[in-house]
Amino acid sequence: MKKQCLVIGLGTYGMNVAKKLEDSNIDVLAIDKNMKIVEKAAKFATKAICLDVTSLDAFESLPIKDFDVAVVGIGEDISASIITCLALKEAGVKYIIAKAGDQIHKRILSKLEVNEVVLPEEYLGKLTAKSIIENEE
Repeated sequence: MKKQCLVIGLGTYGMNVAKKLEDSNIDVLAIDKNMKIVEKAAKFATKAICLDVTSLDAFESLPIKDFDVAVVGIGEDISASIITCLALKEAGVKYIIAKAGDQIHKRILSKLEVNEVVLPEEYLGKLTAKSIIENEE
């Protein structure tokens, strides 16, 4: 059976995750509250919908428990990120990866037992330093 991934929040991080997953033949349901962004994602995602995930009634109408992995790309709106991660946990999504905007946000998501919490700038900084170290002459 083909792997399915839910990507919520289609900023730079979420959009790139969704594109790479689709390129790797993984079904992607892309969600964002901005219709213009959803229209861009609809060009490549298996399905793209416009939804404000802080509205739990609307969010709960989705078959989210059917997804193998959920990626929460909401980093700046901490409240929306927390609500989304909590709803995913309560719906029974087995594996959640969430973007954090800062260390406090990361700690909160960790307390919610999000499987992976990513600070993209921190990760990229470490990756850049590693590349420099490995390419020393």
